[in-house]
Formats: sequence, structure tokens, C-alpha cells
Amino acid sequence: MTEWNQYRGDERKTARLEVDASLEGLHRKPVERWTADLRGPVACPPVVDRDGVYVATTEGTVTALDFQGRRRWVYETDASTHLTPAVDGYVYCCLEDALVALEAETGDPVWTREATELYTTPPTLAGNLLLVGDAEGITAIHAETGEAIWTNDLEAPPVGAIAVDDERVYVAVQDESVSAMDLDSGEDVWRVPADGVVVGGPTLADDRAYVADESGTVLALDAETGQTWFTYKIDGAFTLAPTVLEGADTLFVAADDDTLHVTDTTFGNRKLRGLLFSKPGLPLDDTPATDPIVVGDTVLVGDQSGGLYGVDTDGPDFRWHLPLEAGIASTPAPAFEVDSFDNEPSSVRLFIGDEVGRLRCLAWDADQ
Repeated sequence: MTEWNQYRGDERKTARLEVDASLEGLHRKPVERWTADLRGPVACPPVVDRDGVYVATTEGTVTALDFQGRRRWVYETDASTHLTPAVDGYVYCCLEDALVALEAETGDPVWTREATELYTTPPTLAGNLLLVGDAEGITAIHAETGEAIWTNDLEAPPVGAIAVDDERVYVAVQDESVSAMDLDSGEDVWRVPADGVVVGGPTLADDRAYVADESGTVLALDAETGQTWFTYKIDGAFTLAPTVLEGADTLFVAADDDTLHVTDTTFGNRKLRGLLFSKPGLPLDDTPATDPIVVGDTVLVGDQSGGLYGVDTDGPDFRWHLPLEAGIASTPAPAFEVDSFDNEPSSVRLFIGDEVGRLRCLAWDADQ
């Protein structure tokens, strides 16, 4: 099983999983494989490694399950967990009062780092480095030992998730700015203003950092200099981070006008055409509740009514709509399974947490 081991899948926050083209089942609705009851409502996305899926609840539990939905272990704490864990040998959880590393196989605590301020970002894993933000700024931590390597006082809390490339760390800040710093030292590289508080954090693609904010502006920033390449504005507010099809000149971003907006990444223009005028994007039944994630050539997005949509990346246009029983609590986590006998693709799984405390596994099979 491939990994989706942190918020939006990887350290660049691309929200994209490459899938073999032979899995044409993605063009159709997935089928439900199983559901598992958790010990509390889900408020953050699950994460996946090669051994299973991990999900945190607002009741302070972290649960590990195998790919058949069987519970492997449960870690219980008195502190609520609203931030997405990260997993790579250890499961890293930002609690209200501490950052905890758990053995992924057993759930046993390995190290704990007490917090002096509340954590405001999910942990981002980049090699042996773990990056977290709190009300005082950002700290880079050695993932194996929990020891701090460097800190950067941003003078305002970071918001959303931290993104990382080979050279720099990118973060949105509560004071309506976006900051980049050196990955090795934590020293500031650039800092630029946004039009409002950024939602979700930066997305890295095509040597740019893309952000969306509560004022209804998308910014495409040069990753090296912070220079603005283009802006895209709407009358409402964006609710989640943008997702970019790298090399395909397409950006998807969710907004509170019940629309999945679609733009190009050359000038930030609307990409969909109507009979007479361009269209801002694809209308949903309710306000988007999840980041748009890309699995193969299909964009997946959920809304607050519990609807899950499959969108063709080439159109873009709707392929299917699947209503779910309970509201989708957060962005799903996909995983790609390869048959162990012939090394051919066998299925894609999608793990979705809901508001009533269940984890649902949907699947597309190669022969579906």
C-alpha cells in the first residue's frame, strides 16, 4: 500500500496520489468495503502508511487499524486531538499540551515534547525533520529523538500546514502574511503580505507556493523570491488550501460559495467555459468540507451535506456523486494497493472519517 503519511499526503502538501491508468474504476463511484467505530468524532484527516491507517478523534484517542478495518491499537489521552497526525515508523500527534511520538506498530509512547503554547499546525515530516507550529512560531525537531534543531519566532502564530521543499520551509502566518525560511537553519528568506488570513497553508508546485485566504484571494508566489505571479479573486472566502496539477496548468480551490473553483496556473484565469461566459468552477450541493485531492485523473472533494464528488481532471467536469450517510468530517486519505503476486495495481482505497465517530473505507478495484 502506498503512503499518504501526513496532512495533504506529503511535505509539499500536493494532495495528489499518482495511480496507474489501468485502474479505470476511478471513473465510477467507489464501493464501501467496511466501517469502523471510533471512540469519538473525527475532526482531522486520517493518514496511511504501508501497515495501516491512523486516525485521531476529538475525544483524545488515536486509533490504528489494518486495511481490513481491524483495530491494531488505541492510544488514549485526556487532551483533544484536532490536528492531523504524521506517520513514518512513529506516529506523531500534536495534542493540546504536548507533541507525542508513538511506535506505529504498537502505539507505545517513544518520546514526548511538552508544549508551552498550543500547537496551531499539524506536524509536517520532511526526511528526519519534523516541523510544527505553535503560538510562538515554528520549531524544527529531530523526528527520532524529539530534540529541537532550530526555532523561528514569527511574531504571530502560524496557521494551516507547513510546506517543505528541498531548500525552504513555507508557512502562512496569522498576521495575514506568508513566510519562507531556510530549511537547514530556519533563517528568514522572504515574507510577503496576503489579502487575508491564509486557510490550509501553502501548496508547492511548479516552483511556486500557492495560497488561498479568507478574503477570497489566491496568490501564486515564486518559491525562491516570494514575488507574486498572479492573483485570483472571488467575492466570497476560500475555505481550504488550493490543489495544483503540476505541469497541467490547472488549480482547484474550494470556497464558501458552494463552488470548487478551477483556474489556470499561467495567469490565474477561469478555466471553465459556458455558452457565453467563463464559469468560476463546479457547483456543489453545499459548502466544501474537504480539500480537493487528486487520485490518478480524478479530483475528489466532499461537501457539508455528506456528498462526495468525483471530477475529471481533463474536463474538468463531474464524473459521479456519492451521498454518504453522515457528514464528512475532514479530507479523506487515499492509498494505492499493488498485488503482491504480479505487482499489478489491484485497488485504490479511500479512508473517510465522519462526524459521528466512524472511519469508512471506500474502494475502487482494477476489474471494477
